[in-house]
Amino acid sequence: MPAVAGPSDRHRYLGALGSMVRSRLFTQRPFFLAHAVTFGCNSRCQTCSYWKLTPRMKEDPSTEEATALLDRAYAAGMRGYYLFGGEPLVRKDVGRLVDYAKQKGFVTTMNTNGSLLGAKAASLTGLDFAFVSLDYFTDYHDEIRGRPGSFRAVLHGIDRLREVTKAKVTLVTTISTLNLDAMEPMARLAKEMDVSISFNSVEPTLDFGLTDSELSPNFSLGLSAEQLRNFYRTLLRLKTEGYPLIETEYVLRDFVEGRPWRCEFPKMFVYVSPDLKIYTCDYRYGYDLRKGSFEEYFASAGFRRHVQEAESCNRCVRTCVRGYSYAYDLRIGNLLRLIDDARDLFGQHDKTPTPWGPASPISPTPGQVPRVRGS
Repeated sequence: MPAVAGPSDRHRYLGALGSMVRSRLFTQRPFFLAHAVTFGCNSRCQTCSYWKLTPRMKEDPSTEEATALLDRAYAAGMRGYYLFGGEPLVRKDVGRLVDYAKQKGFVTTMNTNGSLLGAKAASLTGLDFAFVSLDYFTDYHDEIRGRPGSFRAVLHGIDRLREVTKAKVTLVTTISTLNLDAMEPMARLAKEMDVSISFNSVEPTLDFGLTDSELSPNFSLGLSAEQLRNFYRTLLRLKTEGYPLIETEYVLRDFVEGRPWRCEFPKMFVYVSPDLKIYTCDYRYGYDLRKGSFEEYFASAGFRRHVQEAESCNRCVRTCVRGYSYAYDLRIGNLLRLIDDARDLFGQHDKTPTPWGPASPISPTPGQVPRVRGS
């Protein structure tokens, strides 16, 4: 890959905003490439079965295939690049992919379990946003994630990432029946760390076609209807109390009040698997990019059907999907939120590490695993 200077941060962000406006007003085509760059994962999360696909890492795209995908996405009008997995940091070339995307002109975003951030942070200087999973405020996180030592590794990795990059960090906490008591403590932890936080709810959906309703852990660990209502009520309370949730207040209020909404997600994001197939949200339809192009997919009946069905779906419990859809509809509250995020990015970045040590009011003693109220 050529070592060339890429466009400025401001140019990239204006390009991403322009691609969103073009999509909304003219094309109704995705402007964000969400690429699962590997089948591999180094965790064994209780609420996920994706890690069982790790033997399929031999199907992961090569560096050349991944950068060629970025070229194709850019040519198709996309200006956002979201890396996930599996665990993207298990790839040896992950830093090269981020750098290439930034030089190309993409806004770069990564979702990671954070366990390898400390070792990989120096290679991620091209990263704009890091969404880092943390499901509990003590070492009990390790039990949920099936990886000993991951709680401490995540905290160290975030400190290291903030020390050597300008990436804006957001904690992502996935709430299941294993950690229903974690919401307010995690919000306090994010505030103490001076980072934002987003909460997901485990939902009883199938994981990448690997499991069925009898085997998927989400069916046994997902929230009941009443627990889900309390989940949204709690998020709304935490937001109004000033905790740094990235969800807007009126998105949360609409969830609490059960208001219907129109999902615009397929018009914004296109999901590509490690073996370069495009999948719909529920994995009912796949399109092989090794045999076709983004343009052909966007012109296909499968894409049009996915867009149409999503608009009236209302099954998704993820606050981020609803928030993105509101922003796509040019709702003023979410647009102001995007402006605030851009202002943070262009401002001075605080590189002072979080002093995690024995004196921290939330940091636990090593090995502490509390008993959790699961229902």
